[in-house]
Amino acid sequence: MIQNLLTEVIKASGIDVHTRGDCELLSALILVETDMFVSYNTLRRLFGLAEGGKPRQQTLDVLSKFCGYDGYRNFCVDQPKLSLWKQREELYLLLSLGDASSAISFFEGVDNDLVKLELLVTVFRESYVSNQDDFIISLLNAGCYELDRHAYTYQIHTAIALGLIIRKHPLENRIPLLSNPHFVESIYLRLIDYSALNGYYGEWTHLLQNQPISVECQIFIACLERLKSFLNQTTIPNWNWAELPRQELHPALKGRIFTVQLLENESPSYDDLWKSTFGGIDETYFELSAFIEPSTFALATGHRELATWLIQKVQINESALQQFQLHDLHVHFLMQAMCALFDDRLRDAQFWMSRFDENELRRPCFYDLLLFPVRRVQAELNDDAFTYPTEVREMAVKLGHPWFSEDLWNSFFTPSRIPIKAPGPNDSPH
Repeated sequence: MIQNLLTEVIKASGIDVHTRGDCELLSALILVETDMFVSYNTLRRLFGLAEGGKPRQQTLDVLSKFCGYDGYRNFCVDQPKLSLWKQREELYLLLSLGDASSAISFFEGVDNDLVKLELLVTVFRESYVSNQDDFIISLLNAGCYELDRHAYTYQIHTAIALGLIIRKHPLENRIPLLSNPHFVESIYLRLIDYSALNGYYGEWTHLLQNQPISVECQIFIACLERLKSFLNQTTIPNWNWAELPRQELHPALKGRIFTVQLLENESPSYDDLWKSTFGGIDETYFELSAFIEPSTFALATGHRELATWLIQKVQINESALQQFQLHDLHVHFLMQAMCALFDDRLRDAQFWMSRFDENELRRPCFYDLLLFPVRRVQAELNDDAFTYPTEVREMAVKLGHPWFSEDLWNSFFTPSRIPIKAPGPNDSPH
């Protein structure tokens, strides 16, 4: 931050400090402007023209006041914001001119990764709203947004920020951008908006089926379409799972493959199915990220046997979890509560729900889909399951999935409820 202050001093004074004479001139100018004295030797040390230690707070305060701030602390608070505002103004100008090449050069000069990401999110959103898809494609193809440079939390933040904009606009005529490999990888595969499988995200999925996409994306879409078909109670098409490049896939995607295969097996051996998907059954193959899809499915369907099996397998070290894994953790707490209620362990269910925080559920991607089991577990504990909440009814209408019905609400914890049976190719759609 001191170096930033010195840069501001040079701008405010108009003196590019290289010599002792420059320091003497700057010292005199500071005295005139602030009525406070900073010796030329102190300035020589600050600008690296002489050896010296850390500057005193009083010196930093005087230099900050010379630049128009109340003091150094005020400079440290305000300067990053002002710098970001100036950078945004420059970006808006480049955007208004449609000058992608200059924008690419601009981003190459931004050193701070988080600042760069915030500016990219801004320009992506503004460009999308103003239908400047080519501008976004140019930035993506030039490598301005490098996924591997950012923690997964920030990748999700970027995807959701764009998803909130995309869902408000018709997708037709946006195919070049929406099918761009970099956009698919960084937004579509990170967003995973389960709250809109029958909406824009489902439309986007259908659009990508007719575009050249990666093998990973093809598998992801196949899983997504089968989950959507199940929730919509329509025929689930066959898929050959035997020849997939399983070892090359992310654990979360393997978890999706495991889940949708349950739709094709009425009485599966979970151990065998997991082993065929992951290549093993020991604890090495039980990463928390692999459980999020089957756990979500178990909760949304009230699948007692699957939930019980998952709880037996997953081992969680809460102290080692990353911020973005809190969603997975609280889904696990909810599933523990559901299983406890299935087994008539009321105190255990109350304990797990005391730990569960629905605010940790990833929004907008998962929350709507999980609202049904959240409220159903709460209703069971509150002994008011006889009422079908208006909130849940409205959510079910919003999602548009026949699976989430009042009948499911009433029979959710009924031991005799008919096991899950997904419509197959020979069954008539509902």
